[in-house]
Amino acid sequence: MKLKQRLKNILGLKIWRFLKKLFGRLNLEEVDIVYELLKNSKSSNIMIDVGAHYGTSLEPFAEDGWNVFAFEPDIKNRKILNDTCKKYNNVTVDKRAVSNKDKEILSFYTSDVSSGISSLESFHKSHKETGLVETVTLESFMNENKIKDLTFLKIDTEGHDLFVLEGINWKKHKPEVVICEFEDRKTKPLGYSFDDLARYLTEKKYYLMISEWYPMLEYGHNHKWRQFGKYPYKLIDKKGWGNIIAVKNESLMKELEQISDLYAKKFRS
Repeated sequence: MKLKQRLKNILGLKIWRFLKKLFGRLNLEEVDIVYELLKNSKSSNIMIDVGAHYGTSLEPFAEDGWNVFAFEPDIKNRKILNDTCKKYNNVTVDKRAVSNKDKEILSFYTSDVSSGISSLESFHKSHKETGLVETVTLESFMNENKIKDLTFLKIDTEGHDLFVLEGINWKKHKPEVVICEFEDRKTKPLGYSFDDLARYLTEKKYYLMISEWYPMLEYGHNHKWRQFGKYPYKLIDKKGWGNIIAVKNESLMKELEQISDLYAKKFRS
């Protein structure tokens, strides 16, 4: 990425932080809903952020004293992430890519169009191979770091979210809340769809809230949120994308419904 673009990204991040403190989020962010859901949690208060980007999702948790483990394979994103996290002694940043296999060495692709679409797959015309990354499964990582109880797992890997989930030993670990992204135009070439991802989580006995957004017009621009819906859920638009919020019991689901309703009223266009 050219210096001019990097400076633009950094300036944009600073402006975002300022506006967030002044007015709150300008757009709906599903991770804020999870924060509201878990901010009074009495569990282990451990978060794993797979695809942490600049660290904006993990910051509220880090500020509350959670132990946060952040993965960001993109070198340029990771520089900004490290700058974000340097004030926290409870955040660990890892450069590996998370998948369903350990110690693979894979090509990594980045884009000048958007810093948010770095991926193990080349799914956009702007993608360029910019390096190699090593993979790790969450099972291996949790063993390495002696993590027994995981409260919140956030996944945003631009297409590899199901593979991240496949790398968990579900007999040992079941996070209270999981957020993962769906977008069929990214994942169908990899062999799975929105429904496959949702079914995988329901098979693990999760209750799902679907946050559907209007179809992506172009990466790197503002996107338009559409609605929430409980799973089973049929996408209004097959080209839609969004996030799945999965919770492990009915009590959390009832709280999630209430919080989601409030956010829907605030952000519905």
